Amino acid sequence: RAFIADFGPVGLGPLVVLIGLAGVQNFDIAAFGVLSPDIRDTFHLSNAGIDAVASLTAAVPIVFAVVLGHLGDRTNRVKLSSFAAIVYGAMAVLTGLAPVLALLAVARLVGGVGFLSSETVYPSLLSDYYPPERLSGVFGTYRLGANGFALIGAGLAGVFGSLVGWRATFVILALPTFVLVAVALAILREPARGATQGLTEPESDEQHGSIGEGFRRVRAIRTLRRTWTSAFLFGAGTLPFATLLSNFFKDVYHQGVAARGGLTTLYGVGGLVGIVAGGWLGQRVVLREHARNLALVSGLMIVEFAAGTVLMAAAPTLALSVAAAAVLSVGAFGFLPAYTALVSMVAPPRLRATAYGWSLLFYGAGAVVITPIVGGVGDAYGQRPALMLLAALVAAGGLVAASCVAFVDRDIEQATRSATASGSNALLSCSAVDAGYAGVQVLFGVDLELQRGEMVALLGTNGAGKSTFLRAITGLIDPTGGAIFYKGRDITHADALTTARLGIMAVPGGRGVFPTLSVADNLKVATWLFRKRKDDATRATEQVLDYFPVLRSRSATMAGDLSGGEQQMLSLAQAFIAQPDLLLIDELSLGLAPAVVERLVEILRRIHANGVTVVLIEQSVNVALELAERAVFMEKGEVRFSGPTAELLERPDILRAVFLEGATDERTPTPVSVVPAPAASRPSPTPADDDAAVVLSVRSVTKRYGGVTAVDGVDFDLHDGEIVGFIGPNGAGKTTLFDLISGFASIDAGTIHLGGDDITGWSAPRRAARGLGRSFQDARLWPALTVAECLAVALHREGEIESAVPALLSAPRLASSELMIHERVDELIDLMRLGAFRNKFASELSTGSRRIVELACMLAHRPSILILDEPSSGIAQRETEALVPVLLRIRRELECSILIIEHDIPLVSRLADRLVALDLGRVVAVGPPGDVLTDPHVVRAYLGGAADRALVAAEPTNGNGQDPPPRRARPLRASVLNGDESSKTVTR
Repeated sequence: RAFIADFGPVGLGPLVVLIGLAGVQNFDIAAFGVLSPDIRDTFHLSNAGIDAVASLTAAVPIVFAVVLGHLGDRTNRVKLSSFAAIVYGAMAVLTGLAPVLALLAVARLVGGVGFLSSETVYPSLLSDYYPPERLSGVFGTYRLGANGFALIGAGLAGVFGSLVGWRATFVILALPTFVLVAVALAILREPARGATQGLTEPESDEQHGSIGEGFRRVRAIRTLRRTWTSAFLFGAGTLPFATLLSNFFKDVYHQGVAARGGLTTLYGVGGLVGIVAGGWLGQRVVLREHARNLALVSGLMIVEFAAGTVLMAAAPTLALSVAAAAVLSVGAFGFLPAYTALVSMVAPPRLRATAYGWSLLFYGAGAVVITPIVGGVGDAYGQRPALMLLAALVAAGGLVAASCVAFVDRDIEQATRSATASGSNALLSCSAVDAGYAGVQVLFGVDLELQRGEMVALLGTNGAGKSTFLRAITGLIDPTGGAIFYKGRDITHADALTTARLGIMAVPGGRGVFPTLSVADNLKVATWLFRKRKDDATRATEQVLDYFPVLRSRSATMAGDLSGGEQQMLSLAQAFIAQPDLLLIDELSLGLAPAVVERLVEILRRIHANGVTVVLIEQSVNVALELAERAVFMEKGEVRFSGPTAELLERPDILRAVFLEGATDERTPTPVSVVPAPAASRPSPTPADDDAAVVLSVRSVTKRYGGVTAVDGVDFDLHDGEIVGFIGPNGAGKTTLFDLISGFASIDAGTIHLGGDDITGWSAPRRAARGLGRSFQDARLWPALTVAECLAVALHREGEIESAVPALLSAPRLASSELMIHERVDELIDLMRLGAFRNKFASELSTGSRRIVELACMLAHRPSILILDEPSSGIAQRETEALVPVLLRIRRELECSILIIEHDIPLVSRLADRLVALDLGRVVAVGPPGDVLTDPHVVRAYLGGAADRALVAAEPTNGNGQDPPPRRARPLRASVLNGDESSKTVTR
């Protein structure tokens, strides 16, 4: 009783029934091996022909294992297993009754599909019947029983075959399958997924993902991903080893059929011993809190098999080779209990059958790919070298399997989190989400829950990970960790099409339209979800045109010819047409005039009132405060604040440290108009050092894109040795201004002077040759070159050989030129402290290291003016803190001046001699960092309405001790509401 109680409340019943089903299904395989000579003679086949038919059963799992695993995670597993067993038994009967070879082949093929349930669905059931701490022993018992039945089946096939012939033997051996199916349906009940771990996932009729989504989900489990590599390698050795064993003893020791049969039996008996040993180790050594040791047990068993293979191949005598074969058989099967238990523990409960299916696929694929290679080596060089090669590959697989110990605990935690998140009642539940790009992690354990009908503002500086988070939710990038559930469905690794069909729509930052299509065509494309319901598509289109009447009048206009505000309206209209339940908007107010923003805010309120849940990324806190009830603030990929938006203004540690010193400062003396300062009253350049020469002069520079003025009459001077920082909200025109200065965009009006030269019409290369060095928001390097090679390419102007012909002829100057470049590379590596990365490829570097290499490439040109566009964007806080001394050292070494765009306010305030603040393409403040960061214009540019509220709090009373009457909002101009942005003046 105590022994049975150890197996939990279900007892031994489910284990015994599933062992019986798996065992009797092995009867057919064993019988076909024993009776294949009789089958060959009946159908007049050659040895190659009967081998081809036999291989069908082994090849089927490679094709259909994933499909059956997919079904096992989405249907009642007891019924699915019973159906698969019935199919298997019926095909065994058909094998015996098949009148022609074609029908025999079909029976073997379909029967193989039925057999797969014992490797995919049965382990999933056992994982939910029995507690995790017993799984290694359970799977050991399961494998022992199934393999033991296989040995019995071979003997029974021989006895019945000699008595009643091979056809009747298949029918007789199939009958126990049908009996056990009846027993299974009578006593087995579908267990709740994850029940034995306290992770019960609610059963529902939720929409399930595709096979591709299932693959993405299991691929994200690092333990599984690594075990697939190991399974591919050791599968090549363990799966076909019975055949390899027979060939070895025939070719090397010239053993006959009887002897080889005895060796095969010995190998099978040793396998049973290995299963017992593996199950015992997993049960005794592995406790649940030490589940990572399952990977170690599995890996060591595989290594033992590889070591035994080496001994067998190297042994000088037959007796030693036989002894080695007996030893290696222990590891050949002994890894199975620990391996099967490991997969069940790292995979979420509703994903276990899929995980088993893909593991089986890679296991079989290794045998298909590598075995012919090993066979070719055996044909060319003999069996001993071939087995040595095989042993090396298997040993590598064992070591890879053992290395999974580093990931098991985290993956079990992830599986637990995934199952827990599935029980949330929230519309969207994100738990500990990690994500990044090209190996660079951007999100670090982000948690967020959205209830139906909420509107949440997602705030933070550039590089905080806001847009990355939305991409992870919508499936545009695949998270590397955590769980995302939508309406109770796991969408962590769903693709963008799946999330869109589920009701999640995203409006990308910037413009999300097709510029070469008309407005009408853009809206038509947006109805793709209703392509079979034309009435619904027409109704949805008319509704959004009521929201945005300007789009109706511009229906024939190319989207690329619309103003910025109209394009943003079109982007929102495309999302609204899909009638989403969850709407994700990335930078609603990006680059838009206040009048347009007010109109969009009004429309978004109407959409939200209709029950749509909204997540809004906003650089402007005032827009967030006007719309959202709750704010989530992110910095460096982590959530720093989550709560009511009103409380955000009470958190100076966030707003002042990340946005501005003057944010929410109620000591601001007087309210300031939201109307941008007129040209006559704009701040004039104030040099930090009146005696320093002006090296760059920008006067009245203007740039327009369609109906949007990106840069509007900007004036400033840069003095020799000075560092000038540019700040402002997204869309303020900062990057466009740098493009104009460096020659990557043409100027519509104004002039730029470099030293005494007018460079307004110069090309970008000519400006670079004159001394301008430009970086971009993303480091633009050569990914296939090492750091030293990148620097050498950047020094091409300093080489004395400028054409290919002298280089091909090895001109005498070539050696001295190359030596000089190598010396300069060494100097740059020392200056930028890149010695540790000298021989690493640029693609292998972190984001921060790539930025340092990019700076070093720019320094190779010895620029007199360095233009840096958000050098800290997307890099870790530690690397950001190291950036200031690097840039100061560059200025000192090169005696250059620096222009820098930066949203990291603490960084730019430490670095810059002066700041220039931009808003809507205009300069609103110039001066020392302390003055600019507290300037009311600058505070308003970042916070807008939030600043209004702070300023109102500081307004004096009316002299009678009473508060002044509230300011009344004046209606916006009708021309603006209808999309005419010719007038951008807005008053309140």
